[in-house]
Amino acid sequence: MINLLPEQERQKLFLDRRRKLTIIFVGIVLAFLICLILILTAIKFYILSEVDSQKGTLAQVQQQNQSQEFKDLSNTIKRYDAILAQLDVFYKKELYFNQALKTITGVPGATGIHLANFALSRDKKGNVQVGVSGVSDTRDNLLDYKKNIELTQQIKNLVFAPESWISPQNANFSLTFNIMQNEKQK
Repeated sequence: MINLLPEQERQKLFLDRRRKLTIIFVGIVLAFLICLILILTAIKFYILSEVDSQKGTLAQVQQQNQSQEFKDLSNTIKRYDAILAQLDVFYKKELYFNQALKTITGVPGATGIHLANFALSRDKKGNVQVGVSGVSDTRDNLLDYKKNIELTQQIKNLVFAPESWISPQNANFSLTFNIMQNEKQK
C-alpha cells in the first residue's frame, strides 16, 4: 500500500493512535483498580461481620463458663486430673510383686527353714529390695539356704544379720537382698 499522506498528517495519525491506546490502557488499569477496591471492600465487610459473629459466640461461651454448673464441672475435672496424676506416679513406682515372690519362692529351700515375714520395696534403679525373716531348725539348714540363695542369678547383695548365726538350734534369722529385674519385667 502506498502512503500518499504528507509527513505531518502521518505524525498526527500516529499521535492520535498512540493517545487512543494510552487512554484504553489507562481505562483498563483504572477498571482493574476499581474492581480490586470493590473486592477488597467486600472481603473487609465479610471479615468484620464474621468477627462480630465470633464476638457474640465468645460472649455466650464466656457467660456459660461463669455459670455454677460449669465451675462445678471444672473443679471435678481438676480433682480427677490430680487423681490420675497420682495413679501415674503409682504405676511408675509399681513393684512387680509376682516376679519378686516367684524368685523368692523359686529358691530351693532347705529343710527346717520357715519364712515368717517379707518386706518388698523398690530402689532408685528399679530393682526390688527384699527383707525376709524367719526361723531355721539348725544353723546348718540356714547355711544350706544361704548357698541356695547365692546360686540364684537374680538375687544380688545378699546380707544376713549377724544375729542369725549365733544360735545353733531354732535360729531366728533375717536377711536382705536385691532382686534384679529383667528388662521385660520392668
